[in-house]
Amino acid sequence: MIASLVVTLEEVSGRAGDVVEEISRMPSVELGEFERHARRIPITIDSSTPRALEEATRRLQEFHGVAFVDVVFVHFENECECTSADPHGTD
Repeated sequence: MIASLVVTLEEVSGRAGDVVEEISRMPSVELGEFERHARRIPITIDSSTPRALEEATRRLQEFHGVAFVDVVFVHFENECECTSADPHGTD
């Protein structure tokens, strides 16, 4: 599973650099491009299960200095490799 999120930092946290550093150390998390003083940080999470994705999202929400975590997109990889021309496997 791959998810795109936007983490919004609190305006008055004063520790945006610390929060970004904590986020960058999380396993399976990749920071997108953002300006140094940005309040909104794009993030991609590549997780093996829906539960792992949910746990990573909750952990982000619990960081001191994080105001919001918005899940923008989730791609559920199809675990079934269909060999027929019909992607639903019904032909």
